Amino acid sequence: MPKQTFLNLDESKRKLITDAFLREFATKPFDVASLTVVVKKIGIAKGSIYQYFEDKLDLFLYLVGVCSTTKFKYIGHIERKDYPDFWFYFRALYEHGVQFDLENPLQSQFLFQLMENLHSPSIKHLYQEMLEQSVAGFEEMVKHEVAIGLFRKDIPIQVMGFMLYKVGVSIQEHLIQFRVINPKISIEKNIPIYKGKKDKLMLTVDHYIQLVKPSFDKKSNQ
Repeated sequence: MPKQTFLNLDESKRKLITDAFLREFATKPFDVASLTVVVKKIGIAKGSIYQYFEDKLDLFLYLVGVCSTTKFKYIGHIERKDYPDFWFYFRALYEHGVQFDLENPLQSQFLFQLMENLHSPSIKHLYQEMLEQSVAGFEEMVKHEVAIGLFRKDIPIQVMGFMLYKVGVSIQEHLIQFRVINPKISIEKNIPIYKGKKDKLMLTVDHYIQLVKPSFDKKSNQ
């Protein structure tokens, strides 16, 4: 958590510092990202950072929190009960996620690179923790669908939850592999990752849904 000295800064200075480090961590792994380089760019003393945060990790976790909070404002209000089946809900999460990207490109770029960033040796323990949290979230989605009789129950929830998590990962990797998006160029040009790409993203999501839906849905396996 940031120290009170950081919270006491005026909003413009907090944003300057936050954005500068978002860009640094979006382009470099945690262990390579440099506090020294950033403070030189924005013209503050390196010692100031330790007046604002306990250490580099504390700063990094603050950035994760900021971006996650912002994204939640876009997708947190989406409720499963408002959609006829899980896959309409799953699709809606992507649609609203695109809006987050278009309106908050730097935060989106940071989150896009987050799991790769967490492979840095000094914070690998965080990768496992966040992976477990992500998978647990998908397991809860699966539990709900099984409970209301829409998902099959002959496959362990843990298996289906992890598979659903991997579907999301595969969609992202697919878009990069086939050059629909290029996160590195987006960061260099300071433009949203999905600018002008929403239709292709949603078409890809629809294709993946078509592939995996029969494997999850109860009526497809009766």
